[in-house]
Amino acid sequence: MEFKLADIGEGMQEAEILHWLVQEGQAVKEDQPLLEVQTDKVTAELPSPWNGVVARRLKAEGDIVRVGETLLEIEVGGEAPAPAQAAAASRPSPAARPEGPPAAARAPSGRVLASPATRRRAREWGIDIQAVQGTGPAGRVTTGDLERQRLGAAAALPAQASAAAAAPRSSGPAPAIAQIAERQPLQGLRRAIARNMAESHRDIPTAAQLDDCDVTELWELRRRWNRELAAMGTDEHLTMLPFLLKAAAVAIRRHPDVGVRFDSERQEIVRQKELNIGIAVDTPDGLIVPVVRDVDRLGLRALAREIVRLSSAARSRSLVQSETEGGVFSVTNHGAVGGIYGLPIVRRPEVAILGLGRVREEPVVLEGQLAVRRILHFSIAFDHRVLDGADVGRFALTLRDLLEHPDRLLLEVQ
Repeated sequence: MEFKLADIGEGMQEAEILHWLVQEGQAVKEDQPLLEVQTDKVTAELPSPWNGVVARRLKAEGDIVRVGETLLEIEVGGEAPAPAQAAAASRPSPAARPEGPPAAARAPSGRVLASPATRRRAREWGIDIQAVQGTGPAGRVTTGDLERQRLGAAAALPAQASAAAAAPRSSGPAPAIAQIAERQPLQGLRRAIARNMAESHRDIPTAAQLDDCDVTELWELRRRWNRELAAMGTDEHLTMLPFLLKAAAVAIRRHPDVGVRFDSERQEIVRQKELNIGIAVDTPDGLIVPVVRDVDRLGLRALAREIVRLSSAARSRSLVQSETEGGVFSVTNHGAVGGIYGLPIVRRPEVAILGLGRVREEPVVLEGQLAVRRILHFSIAFDHRVLDGADVGRFALTLRDLLEHPDRLLLEVQ
């Protein structure tokens, strides 16, 4: 039977093979993971639909595979070679056995214990994970183990250079000086990000509106609420993001054209009943955008908890496909890393995205007097095929009004 790549997510057309979990000739059971793939949004393990034996793997790690392509063939109901035969076939000769540090701990199947994120990092750094001594639970290889391996290799370079300098010089012609440069191929999530951003930039005629708003009152309201939460003995802490998402949801309800999706192939505008907003999360592997569902129906504290949960899942690469689908609008917070101004790229098939800068104190004229206020700079990039500047301008005015007058925002969310 041919095991093909199925569509495991919204609009997914292809995936990258990150790691094979089975070998040719290996017996597999139904629901046993066969391989690990990276889609545009998540990492997923693909399970076997049958009991049998892996007859042939047709793709290699690092290959980009389209939906419908065959990944491997399984002899359904077959039996693996006898253990003695398999051991004899796979046992290397003494001369072929590598020397060096002890191998990492392995699962019963012989696979090194390590998370998908750790495996990706090992490949990116050119480290053979089989030779890394794991210090995690049950000997699991961690990112810290890779760091120590990498630093150890780097420390060896100066010593090698010193030894070379101390060696007697040959009287022959001087060797050519090599130009040393490190090349790192785009892989995994970074390759998916590169492809998606290039396609969005190429296909979407983007325009933008830049604006700012005075969030002094909202800032003080948030601080009061955090003091009350601390007095209640909870570990909850409200950032500005839940308020900003809630304001965006209210503004979309008033200006629904901003929260649609555009099917470019069928030239159709799609209006969803759910108001789901994507939040861009900075992770060690690149930008991931989990989707907060029903933002307009969640209370502020529940919304804050969901943002924390999804952000943590994104950084640990434990998101499931459904947690990255169905967004009608996105928010990216470049202010979280100190940025003030920014112009984001619209995420297909959405038609608008909100970029948030860092809140900072600035001098402003308030009722004829100079005052210091907390100002938030924001930008709205939008698909000009679907939205006009006037549509986005009205949306921006509503958003700014809600953020500058948090009492109006709270009335809307009751």
